[in-house]
Amino acid sequence: MGILRNYRWLKARDLKSYPKPDFAKKAATEAEVAVCEALRQLDDVVEVYHSARIDQIISGKSRREADIIALLRNRIVFIEVKNYKGDIEMIDNVLHQNGRSRGWTFAKLEEAVGRFHEISRHVGIEIQQDVIETVLACVGFANVDASVKPRALTGSFVAKSKEELFSLLRISDEHHEDFDEETLKALKKLLSMFGTWDAIEFPNEAQHEGDLIQPRDKVREWTVSYSECRVRNYRSWLSSFLGGRILVGALIPRLGDNVQTIDLDQHEIAVLHNPHERIDEEYPFEDVGVLTFGYKEVPDWSKVQLMKPKKQANKRETVIPTPQEGDVIKQARILRHLTEGAHQGIVFRLDDKNEGVLWRDQMSVMEWDNRDMLMAVNSAHDIEVTSSRFDKSKKRWRIKVKTI
Repeated sequence: MGILRNYRWLKARDLKSYPKPDFAKKAATEAEVAVCEALRQLDDVVEVYHSARIDQIISGKSRREADIIALLRNRIVFIEVKNYKGDIEMIDNVLHQNGRSRGWTFAKLEEAVGRFHEISRHVGIEIQQDVIETVLACVGFANVDASVKPRALTGSFVAKSKEELFSLLRISDEHHEDFDEETLKALKKLLSMFGTWDAIEFPNEAQHEGDLIQPRDKVREWTVSYSECRVRNYRSWLSSFLGGRILVGALIPRLGDNVQTIDLDQHEIAVLHNPHERIDEEYPFEDVGVLTFGYKEVPDWSKVQLMKPKKQANKRETVIPTPQEGDVIKQARILRHLTEGAHQGIVFRLDDKNEGVLWRDQMSVMEWDNRDMLMAVNSAHDIEVTSSRFDKSKKRWRIKVKTI
């Protein structure tokens, strides 16, 4: 009976209904990796990070992915890579390929930047907002329409080819000073803490991405030291037929080449949480080819401090003047939308202590109705202060702004 069962398992191995490979996604990933390798050769590039997932600072969930983050000697560039063919255009601020919506907007890239800036401030890294730039890089063979353009007036670009992307990064921006050694070290550490997706790869090369949640204890142990676990049958076809299969996993270290081989229970289940479909996918180890571990560990940002606050010799010299009428704030970031009651508008962060409001009555009906696309939370805009008044009863400034 055992030999018959073994024979049936071996015969069904190649006939199993695995998920279908997504060749378009595979090609897109290969294009991103190729861009990363080319960027590392540029003189001003310090390091390049691929497929970085940036947490929400409070919950650590709802991670926003950045295809590529390039750390340069004097700025940081977030790059969205599109390996499209055909005609590319923006319709109602959404990217379209050959007339079909791809569901991508510049707001997604801006949100990733916003999260990064909030986390960097929280861990003690003080950098100006304008040292962070964004690029939509169309690296496939596509005709990019003039409608494909960022909403922000400064610090955001569209590259219509690889060569144009490389040219943008080769430009030495003299408006920014080089990061000092301490800041650069802290930025490298911070960027390395943003992991990528976990993944399950099947024997037919199909791959599903998400968060590995089972087997919980083993995953937690493996992810610290290892980048992936390659599953295979230790026995040959004949040995498996006679004595049954023995599953083993080869744990590939994140550093070095000391591969560890472990025994696996063929009936144990690997569970992957798919955040896009919001479902848990379950697969027995015998159906798995490779487990890839994206995060070494998910950081608890409340316990991370990468730079100590710099001591100020004279507090008077560090007082930030309150923005006054006529002042222009470059790339002010949107904190929230006021949608309840009579006081409705868009709240901007002006500096560490002050916020400004673009009230609804200063906006057109179209702007307000499409605020989630035109003025998404965490997106950055150039604004001008239209009035600044101190409220004695509330002991705070009331500041009105308008977009430029």
